[in-house]
Amino acid sequence: MRLFSIMKKIKIITLGCDKNLVDSEVLSGQLSGPYEISPDFTSGEALIVNTCGFIGDAKKQSIEAILEAFEQKKKGHFKKVLLTGCLIERYFKELKKEFPEADGFFRLGEIKDMLKALSVSKRVSENRFCERIALESEHTAYIKISDGCNHKCSYCAIPGIRGNYKSRSVDSILKEADYLLRGNVKEIILVGQEISSYGTDNYKKNMICDLLKELSLLCGNNAWIRLLYTHPPLVTRQFIEEIAEHDNICNYIDFPIQHTETDILKAMKRGDTTEKIFAKVKMMREIIPDITIRTSIITGFPGETVKIYNSMKRNLGMIRFNRLGVFSYSREEDTPADTMPDHISKKTAVRRASEIMEMQREISCENNLKFVGKTFKVLVDRTEEGISYGRSYMDAPDVDNEILIRDTLETGRFYDVMITEADAYDLYGPNFTDVT
Repeated sequence: MRLFSIMKKIKIITLGCDKNLVDSEVLSGQLSGPYEISPDFTSGEALIVNTCGFIGDAKKQSIEAILEAFEQKKKGHFKKVLLTGCLIERYFKELKKEFPEADGFFRLGEIKDMLKALSVSKRVSENRFCERIALESEHTAYIKISDGCNHKCSYCAIPGIRGNYKSRSVDSILKEADYLLRGNVKEIILVGQEISSYGTDNYKKNMICDLLKELSLLCGNNAWIRLLYTHPPLVTRQFIEEIAEHDNICNYIDFPIQHTETDILKAMKRGDTTEKIFAKVKMMREIIPDITIRTSIITGFPGETVKIYNSMKRNLGMIRFNRLGVFSYSREEDTPADTMPDHISKKTAVRRASEIMEMQREISCENNLKFVGKTFKVLVDRTEEGISYGRSYMDAPDVDNEILIRDTLETGRFYDVMITEADAYDLYGPNFTDVT
């Protein structure tokens, strides 16, 4: 008679950005063996909350998740609650006092200590990025090529949380990509606090183009490569030409300008001007005419007068970014912007954000209507009630548009889809051809 041991379960909740998701997946890989890990478990040995501490709303969401975790422990669903992530790093001493019921607090990178707290004797592997476990998608994977940031933007707390810029080696990234491609991964997304400084620390020169060459060769025809989180002043002609050179690198770039007006950009310490932004966008569209440029905007930054705001709105209307997200300014302690004069009311900042999003909705609708009758290669993310949801090269997961296909297609496969309808944020296509 064979005896089967029941694997112990750990639930992990990941809040914030996809860089946190990478951290959770790497941690899950280290815990695998003694434990089974999933974000969906309703009971188990431990509940890990990987928090975000970037802006006010994110901090609030993290605190709510922590309190809910304690409630689950109190009800007997989990034996331990362990806390990690950016919020814990940022407010370590304060939160240890505030939440004595937690069974462990762990700063960023303290994987070894967390393994010890869960009685895992496994050594932290040098190839831990190759042992990660997918927690959200089997076919899309984020590779964190760097951590930290050197730019010290006046509104941002990230350098104080994550530290200075730290690039991984090209070899470690390629090993991770190879590991992922051997599974079901069809889309690799490069992320970092910003990826355009890659290599300037450990290689003493910018290596992003070198990395893209190697990664493109490795992926071949099997997967897309997508780039998120660049620093606009560092997006060079060479960088864009490198993207254009490779068919498997999506003609897509995340280009977060945060504002269009020189005075505000200077106060933000972004290193850009209105003229430079216009010139950079023009350059990208000349090199890659069908490039999708995503940006993000902050409204209500200190000193943003009505005149400055209206000028930004006009400039955004002229640039017509393909994708745009807006955040109302979040006042963060220990940042230079917190002590600046001429703060704008939260109500005004939120109203301005809403106005820009309404303008962007109209731009998006006009752009999408131009795609009717065209065919796009689409990666299917999920199928629900006879409708398949996918994305073209123009769209990153969770933040951009989707293509809805009126059929049940296989998740994680590419299809050629002809667009027959469009609205402000989505495209629709009942006609498809399997291309994988």
